[in-house]
Amino acid sequence: MEQRTKIVATTGPASESPEIIKALIQQGVDVFRLNFSHKTHEEADKTVAMIREARQQLHKPVAIMADIKGPALRLYGYTANLPIAAGAQLIIESKDANGIENSKSPTPEHLFTNLPDIDKICGIGQKIILMDGYFTGKVVGKKPHAVVVQIENEGSLRPKAHLTIPGADYPIPFLSEKDISDISWAVSSDIDYVALSFVRCATDIEEVRRLVQRFALSTGKRPTTKLIAKIESARGIANIDEIIREADGIMIARGDMGVEMPIETVPIAQKSIIKKCYLAAKPVITATQMLESMIENPMPTRAEVSDVANACFDSTSAVMLSGETAMGKYPVQVVKTMSSIIDIVEEQFDYEDFHSDIPPEVKTGDIPAIMSYNAVSVAYLCGAKALIVLTETGHAARLLSRLRPRMPIYAFLSDERLYHQMALNWGVVPFMHSGKGTRLDAVVDEAISICKAEGMLETGDKVVIVAGLPLAQQGTTNMIRVETIQ
Repeated sequence: MEQRTKIVATTGPASESPEIIKALIQQGVDVFRLNFSHKTHEEADKTVAMIREARQQLHKPVAIMADIKGPALRLYGYTANLPIAAGAQLIIESKDANGIENSKSPTPEHLFTNLPDIDKICGIGQKIILMDGYFTGKVVGKKPHAVVVQIENEGSLRPKAHLTIPGADYPIPFLSEKDISDISWAVSSDIDYVALSFVRCATDIEEVRRLVQRFALSTGKRPTTKLIAKIESARGIANIDEIIREADGIMIARGDMGVEMPIETVPIAQKSIIKKCYLAAKPVITATQMLESMIENPMPTRAEVSDVANACFDSTSAVMLSGETAMGKYPVQVVKTMSSIIDIVEEQFDYEDFHSDIPPEVKTGDIPAIMSYNAVSVAYLCGAKALIVLTETGHAARLLSRLRPRMPIYAFLSDERLYHQMALNWGVVPFMHSGKGTRLDAVVDEAISICKAEGMLETGDKVVIVAGLPLAQQGTTNMIRVETIQ
């Protein structure tokens, strides 16, 4: 069967050709991520066209995700790599974000940041992290609108390097003008998912959802773009329950998380967030540095293989590749490697033990939740080959997915946008059906015929069918049926 754990791959110079995109899908990519920290709308249009052409040729559900830059803090005033000696002192001054990219430092040691009032945010002794952890330092003095930071290690500071102040709540808007423009582009381009950086609370998600609705209505579209909240800070983790409720999915962005909070706490947060997400029936993506060494090397390290495997054992919905497929030397090989790791884990995973440990609240929620739990129980008891779910919104398929069943979940949908969006969900294999059948038997017969034609079911196989009656009504999962394939 197809892999249950999905793969997200970031596009970039190494992968933005029709041949590579097609090869990546064939090796197991389910979602392509477009990183708008490094991409214009014109460049994105070309990449999206290639992805859509490839998925149509291969007859595969493949989602597209636009990753919005968000409230990133950076250093400005220099345009070339800046050598830094251990013990050097830098002056970092707050400057208005408008025009900061064209500003020029008076001396190499005097830099600017788009963070307002840095002198009020930082106290003496405050830890400062630059360039995603490559430099650490502490505040040793203050000037008007600026702080003096003593750097602890030597190296070369890249232009527009990230600035991180662990534990600080940055007084900047959640969305910049660029972010709003990128979200507008995503809605008008029918992008399946928008990933939002540095989500701090449910209000951030609500703000973007209102934007999506406004942009969609202004162009006559349905507001069907789904929102993924990237968790990257201690505040995001503190508010994780409300964020999960409001978002359509979560990305555990371990890179920034590891500099915004103590790095040793990241694995604990990762495990906790994965469990909260699958119990809430929301997809969760584990991201950052999963096979990082394969940017340069054809083989990963043993530690990286263990990292991917452990995320899969924790039941993450998806694992993500960033620089590995965006700018690495081996984009197709790295996806093939990730797929092989997933295969081994899924062979060893104890699905029935997972099912027996499902918390009581998952078994006894509303009617759709109760029906989904019992459908999986029946599938185990009768030795079903698959679960077939007829769903208008995808919710019934996600309720089955959160139970992480051994058998595949064949989700039959009549909406093409939802067909591609469901590619992100663990264990779900989406199919399109005609939507013309008004009777349950007609739609079930069509679904079974499609599965037989695809070689996924054979005569004598048992299947458990989950649906809601009446069929066209949303949120009515209320039927379980067992059939033997004729």
